[in-house]
Amino acid sequence: MTRKYSLVIEGEAGSFSAYVPELPAILITGSSLEDLTARAVEAIRIYWESVQPAVSPTATIREIEVELPV
Repeated sequence: MTRKYSLVIEGEAGSFSAYVPELPAILITGSSLEDLTARAVEAIRIYWESVQPAVSPTATIREIEVELPV
């Protein structure tokens, strides 16, 4: 399964930080955009591995879209 996530990046060359709005527990730092992106991918992978046991084997996961006011 492939999912896309937003990565909100702040900072400047040599000192970046970022977070994933869809997964508020994930905060990342890095010295370059490439480093930051690689760390974000790894953090998201680890996040999903850690919550997998909490899902019942008989459960179904469905993605939904919710329209929110701006």
